[in-house]
Amino acid sequence: MKQRREFLVGAGTAAVAGLAGCSGGSGSGSTTESGEGTTATGGDETTTSGGDGGSGGDAIPIGVLLPFSGEYAWVGENVLPVTRMIAQEINEQGGIGGRDVTLVQADTEGSPSASLSAAKKLINVENVAGIIGPTSITMSAVFDLFQENQVPIVTPTAGTTSLDDRGGEYVFRTVPSDALGGRAIAKALRNQQYNTVTDYSNMALMVGNKEVFQSFKSPIRESFEEFGGTVTEAVDFKTGKASYESEVQTVMNSDPEVTVLVGSKDDSIKIMRAAYQAGYEGNWYVTQDQTTDVFLEEAPEQVTGGILGLQSATYQAAEEEGRIEAFQQRVTDFSGSKPKLFARNAYDAMNTLGLAMKTTATAGDEITPPNVAGNVRTVANPPETVVTNYTDGASAIEEGSDLDYRGLVGPIDFDEDGDVGSPFAIMRVEEGSWTQAATIPPSEL
Repeated sequence: MKQRREFLVGAGTAAVAGLAGCSGGSGSGSTTESGEGTTATGGDETTTSGGDGGSGGDAIPIGVLLPFSGEYAWVGENVLPVTRMIAQEINEQGGIGGRDVTLVQADTEGSPSASLSAAKKLINVENVAGIIGPTSITMSAVFDLFQENQVPIVTPTAGTTSLDDRGGEYVFRTVPSDALGGRAIAKALRNQQYNTVTDYSNMALMVGNKEVFQSFKSPIRESFEEFGGTVTEAVDFKTGKASYESEVQTVMNSDPEVTVLVGSKDDSIKIMRAAYQAGYEGNWYVTQDQTTDVFLEEAPEQVTGGILGLQSATYQAAEEEGRIEAFQQRVTDFSGSKPKLFARNAYDAMNTLGLAMKTTATAGDEITPPNVAGNVRTVANPPETVVTNYTDGASAIEEGSDLDYRGLVGPIDFDEDGDVGSPFAIMRVEEGSWTQAATIPPSEL
């Protein structure tokens, strides 16, 4: 009797979609961090928010360069409340060098051209000291602008592999590369101890044709083959189509044991429906953005039962110390909703940037983008005084200590390219809900 196989859809850290990297989806959040975001502006407009602080023209502006309209508006909505919460904390501690910080919200619309326009406004008009964002979707359009203007950015959402050997001077991220996410997917496929189903020997791969999804393609395929598996078919599908019957049929013709799908939530739901209609019996593995309640509600129940997915895992030390629970409660109290996908990454990004600014001011240096950029590693990498939040870090800086910031997603130890590592969780649908089946530490990738 042929065993029923579930379609595994590749998950990323990537950030936003993939986003480790950011894949797509609307209003989606993780099952462990779910909640509403904050309404934002549209177009390439910028909006100033004091984060319950701010002192007019004397305030230090920090840009938040993310999509706040369009298909990926949920990313900005997930991140913004956390950045506002930390901005308020900074201001309640006396600001930076006696000056409050203020947030300048800039909408990328999930579009490279809109992102470039918004980034230029942040740098040339708003004169920001640093930037939170952007996502994988628009990073390529603005990377050179950050470098040329020596503006530090700490992105909580861009897992794109295009950054793997390009950042580290002005570009940093608190979400791991899709290269690690791809290896985690392949590792889980080849090892029953992680996926709880079987040791898969072959797979098919379906990847959306946008850069944010394509970033996962080579890491998944090459790692799966490196681990001894065989790829039966690789399909690049056009995003935003009305249906995907032909693409699903191509996959079915290769008779894979499992299919990894990397795409937006909406396209993935359409693909699941097409697979159900075609009678596909293979296994599925879904991406980080699909490991949500919304995905389970909209995709056919006959297909989603028992499927697997990948998420960024909870940092064990932060969980054991109660910091994850405290963070979730704090965000809920601040915004009225539980934290969503990328909220923990945003917390670490905003704390890192804020502490770099604090170090700059305490040293008596002017808070300029290049000066702040030079202190990002100073506050993050070991071995120095361990801190886990802005307030304790600011106090340690005033006492003359260098910092080793350890966050909610893991130790924020930037390598030479500005990258970090973090654990991954293998998720499985049981009784209509996502549950964590296993964890893969960075050391095994």
